[in-house]
Amino acid sequence: MPPYLFGLPTTSLLTLSSLLTDPSGSYTTVLSEATAARTRLQLALKGVADNEPGSSALAVLDAVQVYLPYLKGIIACLDADELLFKGEPSFPWTSPLTHYALSPPLLPLPSIHSEHLFVLLTYTLALSNYAHSILASLPTIEHKPGTSTSHMHMSNEDEKRTTTGLSRAVDLLCQASGAAEWTAENVCLQVEPVKNANGRVGKGKWPIEVGRETFKGLSMMFLADAHSIAIRKLLLPVLPHTLFSPPGPPLPSNHPSASLLSKLYLHVTSLYTSSRALLKVHQTASNDVGSSRRLFQKDRSMENDSIEGEIIPDLKRYLKKASQLSLALAHKWLGIDVGENSKGTKIGDAISWTQDALNRLEDMEDSKMREKMKGFGISKNNEKKKEERKARKGRLENEVEDTKAWVRAYVKMNDTVAFQPIPPNSSLITPSGRPIFSSKAFIPPPCKFQPTHRLPNPDEDEEEDHDPGQDGEGQGEYAGKGNYF
Repeated sequence: MPPYLFGLPTTSLLTLSSLLTDPSGSYTTVLSEATAARTRLQLALKGVADNEPGSSALAVLDAVQVYLPYLKGIIACLDADELLFKGEPSFPWTSPLTHYALSPPLLPLPSIHSEHLFVLLTYTLALSNYAHSILASLPTIEHKPGTSTSHMHMSNEDEKRTTTGLSRAVDLLCQASGAAEWTAENVCLQVEPVKNANGRVGKGKWPIEVGRETFKGLSMMFLADAHSIAIRKLLLPVLPHTLFSPPGPPLPSNHPSASLLSKLYLHVTSLYTSSRALLKVHQTASNDVGSSRRLFQKDRSMENDSIEGEIIPDLKRYLKKASQLSLALAHKWLGIDVGENSKGTKIGDAISWTQDALNRLEDMEDSKMREKMKGFGISKNNEKKKEERKARKGRLENEVEDTKAWVRAYVKMNDTVAFQPIPPNSSLITPSGRPIFSSKAFIPPPCKFQPTHRLPNPDEDEEEDHDPGQDGEGQGEYAGKGNYF
């Protein structure tokens, strides 16, 4: 269930004064503070990687919030030649989205803009993980034996807590989407010349994280996850009915519009599909190596998707399954909309839509079972498949049962009352998807310090003198400030 839980980048300790020369001696204090801020981020990431007590995505976000203004100040001073590199810089980071045969190596990235990019990557992934942790802590409804399903409901306190948690998760994912989009359009363009000038980073290739397509793909994925959670919030009032009432018709009176749900799921499908396409474009480019190696990679990819240098397999599978599920649910609700609102004049269309949704869901269920049975050596006879399905009944299985009930209801109605032909699904017109919201625009925080002598800015009426030791307070607010908690 969205959102995807990411592994975060890691880095090693780094003393910025050992990389940078300060000819004027004006930045000694702030460089020491910047080193402390970066060390805090490194320890927060190490804590998450080692699963240490007290570590969390929230602690990582807090550390990024402290370090990023210092990093922007360093970049501004490098651009103004008030800080200089002592030699070839090296910023060590691991790449959590790139698949490696062994553990991800610590890559020596040769640019301050690479550092900026990986800090923002950490920020976007941690926002998504924070949303994941909020959803994981929400209360659940359990069916107690002897309790009537008509009386199953959340307490007012739990319902309020759940609604607040879902809204917060949506907001965090919209922030992550906006930050990823901003990074693709700004920071990735600054890393690209460095990447082209240095064909390799250390002994290996550049990770996929430095590509614009990766960040654009992540932006769309975050937005799709946000919409999926928004749909979950929309369905919250009918959750007891969904979980504990017999599957199929009729819909409860307070159920959201089937037409609206179908259009929302169609939009989610388009976002997940676009995200997959962007990530595939980047991994295809990254695999532009010898023809014989490409041939072997193609052969291996037919059996598994664990190819070194590409997107990690878990993320590939998540995007594939999420797009398949959202499309199946879109078709299911298109069928229910036609069946419930056409006064019996389009039952054939309703059967076509719901049957197509059922076929897609069952294909997903079968592939899920085959994947699970690979690791256990379970024979593929029907009885054992049924036992495995019962033991691992989850959302997908519930959707299969519910869609089957709708198909049976419409087929029975057609066989006894309507007697309509069932058109092929390819002949039906699919409407356009409908978004609920868009990404939240990311506005980077102000620099913690500025160059002592700045070039004139034509957008400013007056030039202000900036003390490099000042902390940048009073320089304005930025999107997301104070929203990390």
